[in-house]
Formats: sequence, C-alpha cells, structure tokens
Amino acid sequence: MLVGPGMPNPDSGSEEQLEDGEFLRKWTLMVLERKWYALAVFLVTVLAAAIYTFTETPLYAGVATVQVLKHSPQVMRVADVVENSITNEFDFGTQMKLLESEAIAQNVASRLSPDELRLLTDPYKKRSGPPPSPVGIILQGRKIIPQRLSLITMVEFFHPNPIIAARVADLIATEYIAFNTHVRVEESMKVVDDLKDRADQQRKRVDEIANALQAYRERGNQVSLMQSKDIVTEKLKALNAFTTTTGERLKEAEVRWKQVREIREIGGDLTELPFISSESNVSRLVGEIATKKLEIAQLKERYKEKHPRLIEAENGLSQARNELQAAIEVTAASINNEYQNALRTDIEAHKALSEQETKSLDVDRSAVEYENLDRDFKINEQLLEAMIGRIREASVSNSIETDSARIVDHATESSSPVSPKIVVNMSIGLLLGIIFGLGSAYLIATLDDRIKTPFDVETIVGLPLLGVIPRAPQLEPQDRAQIVFNGADRMVTEAFLSLYSAMRISDESKNARHILVTSSLPGEGKSFIASNLALTFAGQGQRTVVVDCDLRKPVMQRTYRLTTNKGLVNYCTDTATVDEIILKNVRPNLDVITVGGRAKNPIQLLNGKAFETLVAELGRRYDRVVYDSPPLGAVSDALNILPLMDGAIYALRFNGVKRVVAQRCVRRLHSVNIPIFGAVLNDVQKSLSNEYYVEYDSKAVKEYYYPKYSGKVVPKAG
Repeated sequence: MLVGPGMPNPDSGSEEQLEDGEFLRKWTLMVLERKWYALAVFLVTVLAAAIYTFTETPLYAGVATVQVLKHSPQVMRVADVVENSITNEFDFGTQMKLLESEAIAQNVASRLSPDELRLLTDPYKKRSGPPPSPVGIILQGRKIIPQRLSLITMVEFFHPNPIIAARVADLIATEYIAFNTHVRVEESMKVVDDLKDRADQQRKRVDEIANALQAYRERGNQVSLMQSKDIVTEKLKALNAFTTTTGERLKEAEVRWKQVREIREIGGDLTELPFISSESNVSRLVGEIATKKLEIAQLKERYKEKHPRLIEAENGLSQARNELQAAIEVTAASINNEYQNALRTDIEAHKALSEQETKSLDVDRSAVEYENLDRDFKINEQLLEAMIGRIREASVSNSIETDSARIVDHATESSSPVSPKIVVNMSIGLLLGIIFGLGSAYLIATLDDRIKTPFDVETIVGLPLLGVIPRAPQLEPQDRAQIVFNGADRMVTEAFLSLYSAMRISDESKNARHILVTSSLPGEGKSFIASNLALTFAGQGQRTVVVDCDLRKPVMQRTYRLTTNKGLVNYCTDTATVDEIILKNVRPNLDVITVGGRAKNPIQLLNGKAFETLVAELGRRYDRVVYDSPPLGAVSDALNILPLMDGAIYALRFNGVKRVVAQRCVRRLHSVNIPIFGAVLNDVQKSLSNEYYVEYDSKAVKEYYYPKYSGKVVPKAG
C-alpha cells in the first residue's frame, strides 16, 4: 500500500497517533476543502467589527484617583465608635463595592445642576421611549479600577461629553468620601444613644448591688465574721494535728493488743513479747524463776527428792511462777485498757474535727456570699465608669470630622476620545474572524460524515488505500474514461500508474487475474476506475480485457464508442460464443466485452453456469480481467460475482458517500471471504490531491513532466 504525504500510517490505529506534521496537514486540508465557508465567516466577522467600530459614538474618559486610608486620621487619641479601618483585602473590596453602589450614583446625580443633567442625558435620548435615568447612565458609564498592591483606585467615567466625563468622575470620588463620613457619624450617634441607655441600666444595677451589700453587712456583722473565720481556721489546724497523733497512738496500741490475743489463742508464752517481758514485775519474776531453777538443780545433786530443802525450793519456784502469771495478766489487761483508751480518744478527736470542719464550711459559705456581692459590685461599678467614659469620648470624636479616603488626582477634561479603539477593534475582528472561520470549517467538517480523507478510508471504512485519483478535467465522458490512453491529464495518468504499482507490490493483487471494481453508490467513478485501470494494465504490455457486468446500467459500450449487438447477456443466454462477444484490440493489448442485449433477470444470469464458464475462459486467455460491477449499495449483483474473483477494488468518491454507508457495504464485501485489495479515493480536488498523495503541482514535478516549463502556464497535454 502506498503512503504519500498527508496519508496517516495505517499501522497507527487511531488519529491520536498521527505525527504533529500530519495532524497539522489534516487540519489544513479540512480548511482548504471548506475555504469558502471559512472565508465567508471571516469576512462577516471583520465587517461586523468594522461596522461596530466606525458607527460607535466616541467616548471621553474622566479619571480621578482616590486613596483609601488604612486608618482615619487620629486628631485625638480616642478610638472610633464605628470601626472603619482597612485591615485586609476584604475590607478594601467592601470599599470598592461602595464606590460601585447605586447610593453613590444617586448622590452624584443629586449634585449635578439642571444644565449638567441635560448634558449627561442628551446623548442617550432616543426618538421613542422614556428618557434615560441619570442614575442608570452613571452606573453604566462608571468604572472602578483598584490598583494592584496598593490602596489606590481609579474612578473612571465614560461619556460623549468630555466636560461631563470629568465632572462625574470627580463627583463619584467626592461623594464616596462624603458618604463614608456621613455613615460613620450617623452610626456613631446611634451607638452613643445606645450606650447612654445601657449606662442608665448599668447605674441601676450598681445601686441594687450596693444596697444588697449594705444589707448583708448589717445582717451578718461582716467584721466579726472575718475574725471568727481566722479563729476557726486555726482551731481546725490544731484538731487536724491532734487527730493525726491519736490515730498513730491507736495504731500502736491496736498492734500490741492484737499480738497478745494471737499468742493467747495458740497458748504461747506472752513473755516472748518485748513490751510484756520488759515490764518491771514480769522482768523481775522471770529472773527470779531462773534463779530458783538453778538452785533446785544444785539441790537435786546433793539431796534426794524428799529432802525438806528441796521441797522448800520447789514450793518457792511454784509460787514465783504463779506471781509471774499474775503479773503477765495484769500487763495484758493494761495493754487492753491502753488500746480502748486510744480508740475512744481517736473517735472523739475525729468527731471534734468533723464539727470544726462543718463550722469552717459555714463560715466560708458566708464569706463567699459576701465576697461575691462585693466582687459583683466592683465589676459593675467599673463597667459603669467605662461606659460613661466611652460616651464622653464618642461625643468628642463625633464633633471632629475625619475622612476615610482622599482624592489624589482630580479628573481633567480629555482632549481625545478613548473609544472606539480602531486598531484594537479591527485586530480583534481579524483575530475573531480567523478563529470563527476556522471554527466554522471544523464544525462543518464535524457535522459532515462523508468520506473525504485517507484517514477515513483506512480507519473508518477499514480498507487499505491503494491510490488517490485527482479530479479529471472537464471532458466528454468517453474521453475521461480513457484518460490514461489519450493523456488528457498527466496527474490522473500518474495516479493510475501509482495504483498499478501499489497492486504489483501487494502479494494478494500482483498475480490476480480476475479483478472486480465496485462502489457503494452510483456515480462514484467505479466504471471510470475500471476502464482506466484496464488501460493501465494494457499499457504495461499485459493482455487485458474489461468486462461490463453492470447489466442494469452499462457504460462500457459508450465509453469506448463501440457498435455491437452482442455481449455478456448474449453469451449467458447461449445466443453467442466467447469469440463473438469479445471486441478485440479496442486499444493496444485491450479487449472489451460489453453487456450487449437487455437482461430481464441480471442476478440469474450472473449466477448461471455460463457466466462461470466465461470467467474461467477469460482467465486462460488474458493476464488481467477487469470486471465493472454494479454498486453494492444499490443492488447485490457484485456479491454474486465475487466468489469467482481473485479480489476486489472498492471505489470511493471523495466527499460523496457517507461513512455509515461505506462501512455497511464493506461489511457485505467481507462476508464473501474474497480478498479486498483496497480502496481508491476518486475525484479528489486537485488543490487537495497533492496534499493527499503527492505534490503533482510542485515546480519540480512540472519541470520533470514538462521540460519547457519556466514559470509560464503549462499547456494541456494532447
């Protein structure tokens, strides 16, 4: 398949894969194809811009410069009641909206004299309808332009009269400043009146609290209350310390008594406890018992058991043991008494502490109530003093006039109009004309779903592009059908030679004998392509025959200016032989078989055995057999012939068939399962053909084909 300049690569798969140059070329082709639409839209747009520019009333601009002050001038160190400082971009934006407000426009209109109002409204009066409103004219003509990164803004007013333009611009700035001052004073007075009402209410509140505080003093003897609070606090501290001491004593006594009980329960010796063994009687008796035991041991060594001294010593030991037991019991009873006393003392201490805490809470509660009243009185008294001071400050501040903005530059009368801007308007008109012109071409191309580019053929129709045939010159139909032979147009001739070359380099078509040429609809040039393709084969020395299979609307007989009564129909109805229907040597190496008589049932003839036999016979006699069949979109004759063919060529007329029709017809071709060599895009405008295929109109090509070319008009061939 040939791929020339302007053709997309068939392997790319989608339009998004086109290279930048090819995408630009496609756009160029789209515009060239619809250049008259684009030119018309361009001219209308430029003409509209010109009419608007040269019929517009000249306008003059009055420009005043206003500086918005971040803070109002401080004549006295007194804060304003109404805050009007500029602290952020939102505050500045609010001021700009005030400049644009209708209230400012109404104030400006009220400041104009009757003569100025007449000069303001006269240029806008219409012959019919109500007169324009001065406020509306001011709102429509004014323009507020804040200057970037500053608190400066430009106040512009446009009017056909330069005096009125300057006057109104100045008044807008002046009235904006006066409006802010008036609002500040008015709002301040409202705030002062509100502060006075609040101050009266606050004074009553202070008096009520003062009376309540005095009544509390008289009722509770506040001075003695404070002294008793100190006494209760000291006593509470002492009780806390005493309770801690009794608690520790109770723990010690409880531990000792618990140890005594535990030893008694197990039958142990209480003298093992240090606090019992250390008691004087117990300690003495324990020592005495030890001495007597030693004495008895010595006596037993000297005397027998019944000896009086030994008996006396044992009686003494027994008595000492009894005394020791009595002493231990006395000591244990003493420990128990000590524990019981410590327990009673601790309970009484906690009870006294609890009573003292309750008393302290009562005293604190009374003190808190008194302190709350006193604190409330002081706070409200301070608030009342602050209100009274603020009222005095506001009254003084309102008596001093300060501005929140100032005029930096007053507006002056302009000597030349600022509108219309002829150069700017015409430049915009030209730019919009180009944009709208190209846009209209693109819109029309988008709405137009006809086949018109190689990209459409290969991606939408789904066939490889074999060639692009330029539009033939205005000739007789017979001469156009033989343009390859008579050389009437070199570009068309070369296009068919390129088609022939494309078929030779394809494995499917280079050895094909039986070639069917068909199309979607009548008038797409399938007969023109079949005839000239056959002449191209013949011109290359190949024995060729062209068979007119369009039994419904035959053209080959007229194409070659032949006179015969026998043809394909006669052979299929057994009224003529093969040799009788072949018109030999119509052109060098080219024979022709016409339709001959009229066919009553074309499909039956083409499906018959006779036609199949004819195809086989022609394949033995000729190198190439070209069949011109009816269009697929009209009838199904071509589908009956296709099974006998080696392949088919699909003819598409440039900008002549819709995409959906071509797709449907190609699907019918594919259903026969016969190779489709490709499509031929026919009747392409010569201004576009060099973009689609090859630059036939280039100087190098013309010099190659016409050696005498030297910039003059090239004479027609033939």
